[in-house]
Amino acid sequence: MIVWSGRGFLSLLILFIAIFLFIPILPETYITQSFVIPLYIAAIFSYIFGIKWNKTLRVFIDKETGKEINFKSNHGLFWINMEYWGIIFPLFALVMLAQTLDKQGTELYLNIFLILIGIACLVYFSITLFKIKNSTISNSQFQKTDAETKLSFIKEEIVTNKFDNEDPSQYLPK
Repeated sequence: MIVWSGRGFLSLLILFIAIFLFIPILPETYITQSFVIPLYIAAIFSYIFGIKWNKTLRVFIDKETGKEINFKSNHGLFWINMEYWGIIFPLFALVMLAQTLDKQGTELYLNIFLILIGIACLVYFSITLFKIKNSTISNSQFQKTDAETKLSFIKEEIVTNKFDNEDPSQYLPK
């Protein structure tokens, strides 16, 4: 059973399409590479579009209360956000390549080249994802303090203006 949210199923769909395209193209001696290259393609797709789609924030205003309601997009596959699949797919590819390092000739050099590409993808994706997540955490903390400031201002306004339009003598005992 495949579980996804939002557009998360596209990560798996791109992977399967790329696999079915690369298996007939590459010779049978390069069967490992016909799975590794699609894993890299799916990783790049998942990372780029996962970051793009999961960072969107939609703000709605409730007509009854006038409060802002924030909805953050969630696009994931098997309860993991799409941008993290950009790290998981190269890990699968590196495991597959590590199992075939006993080959000789051009296939060995191709495997080493693909391993270097996988490591470069992992390093780049991990560093940029770490930077993006840290910047969104600091932005959300800023927004939280800003929202707390607004809330305290509204509370003060309610407390100070509560009895402005009313006669306070109505609350005195008779």
